[in-house]
Amino acid sequence: MRCLFCKNDSSATKSIEHIIPESLGNKTLVLPLGYVCDKCNNYFARKVEKPFLEQFNMRLLRFQKAIPSKKKKIPSINGIIGSTEVTVHKDVVGEEIITGIDIPPELFDIILNEPNKTELIIPALVESHLPEQGFITSRFLAKIALEALAARLKGTEGGLDYLIDHQQLDLIRNHARLGTTLDWPCHIRRIYATDAQWKFKDDNEEISQVIHECDFLFPNVNEGELKRNDCINDELYFIIALWGIEFAINMGGPEIEGYQEWLIKHNNISPLHFGKNQGIGLKIDT
Repeated sequence: MRCLFCKNDSSATKSIEHIIPESLGNKTLVLPLGYVCDKCNNYFARKVEKPFLEQFNMRLLRFQKAIPSKKKKIPSINGIIGSTEVTVHKDVVGEEIITGIDIPPELFDIILNEPNKTELIIPALVESHLPEQGFITSRFLAKIALEALAARLKGTEGGLDYLIDHQQLDLIRNHARLGTTLDWPCHIRRIYATDAQWKFKDDNEEISQVIHECDFLFPNVNEGELKRNDCINDELYFIIALWGIEFAINMGGPEIEGYQEWLIKHNNISPLHFGKNQGIGLKIDT
């Protein structure tokens, strides 16, 4: 077996690869052992996923939603008491989340003697604030996109080798692995609220929250005509929604105009919710 990214032998791999980081709530969407070697797995965690997760908006989301990492760590954020900056943190204790504040010594007297001046102010999770466009986000999306495509083809004989050997994928593969393309545009917007809740017919009408969902858009291929050899072309878009924020990246090359045109033609509805026709592939995860 070879690694999806470095193409080296991965038969001795010991860690499975989470397509979406656990730090964003993913527990189930993973690749089989060996699809991504341990070296690439560790590199992506440090150099691709961490910079994305450390962006202010993502830290705030993870804090407000109390999403722990694999090591049970939740990001801390800065707050203000009076005019003094404090650190607010959430800790996983058993099955509970405990909120604490690191209080500087100079605030002790105020807290004891003037409690009316001790209101804690922390940043709000503003729905209109989105992750930053640019190099960090596009590398993060490139890594997830290629892994999600591998997950889609994992039941197909020779599917992994097909992706490894497909030369057109080397551009996005190298962008994820080596950061070779400085300007790879992507499309980012919010399509539903972070706390949006849904009723699913197949789930006894139970109200649920969608944490993440992803799919592929083939704008120039009808679903009935889709074959594996048609899978990679100049316009293959990977679409993913994380806590209601939709991201789109073109796996065929560093341009996004085709996706913007598709949105205009379809009244700006997300491909994730458009239907099971007109180029929509199999939804991988909800």
